[in-house]
Amino acid sequence: MRLRHWVIYTDRLPSGVGGTANGPIVRIRPEYRADAGIHAHEYQHVIQWYQEGMVGMLLVALLALVGGCHWSLTLAVAPAGMAAHSLGYALCASHRLWSEVQAYRVQMRHGLSLDDAVARLMSPRYKLGLHYNDARRLLSA
Repeated sequence: MRLRHWVIYTDRLPSGVGGTANGPIVRIRPEYRADAGIHAHEYQHVIQWYQEGMVGMLLVALLALVGGCHWSLTLAVAPAGMAAHSLGYALCASHRLWSEVQAYRVQMRHGLSLDDAVARLMSPRYKLGLHYNDARRLLSA
């Protein structure tokens, strides 16, 4: 079953970025329209967003209930848990690393070479400070 998501082809992306996923919205440069690897990479981030968002919603709902909130308020605040993946990715380098390693492993199954995946994972835009051997070990595990 494919998770609901939307793909927008646009050049309105940061320099050097071929695609990005923000929740269920994926933006990919038009030149990569036929690139199954980048589509799979970004779709992996969509999966992560849904998985972590569902857990986040449950946690927010449980906290609201434990805190004595009425069901209606609990249901109103639970969707805030959908921000779990986005916040973790933005604020926590280890979460960002986990997310990208998963996505690059998926992309490698569609033809991206290990060396290219290593170079991309080491990109300064991820702010991971990885060394070559560490990136290679993570991606080939």
